Amino acid sequence: MDVVKSLLDVDLKSILEAVRRKSGIELPDKVIEASLVRGVLHMRFDYPKGPETDVEPLPFKTPVFLFRDEKTDKITALEIVGVEELLEEIGNRDNTSP
Repeated sequence: MDVVKSLLDVDLKSILEAVRRKSGIELPDKVIEASLVRGVLHMRFDYPKGPETDVEPLPFKTPVFLFRDEKTDKITALEIVGVEELLEEIGNRDNTSP
């Protein structure tokens, strides 16, 4: 297994498309912030107006969580705990750069 060492190695757009396809949830097209720390990929779509208490697990073996703003019900972030595992699960190791 290759190790994703840098956010520059990750094709965020392809990952979002795969998550959209499998979950059936329409995710925002704009990512305003992304971080990769110890294999945890966090993508922020919007800043919440209130608490992000509505955390929804998505239908993957890899832990993938959708965050919603409690006040607006708007999707604000996506977190993948184990981006390497998700890339293998969606069957596309090409989501990283060479």
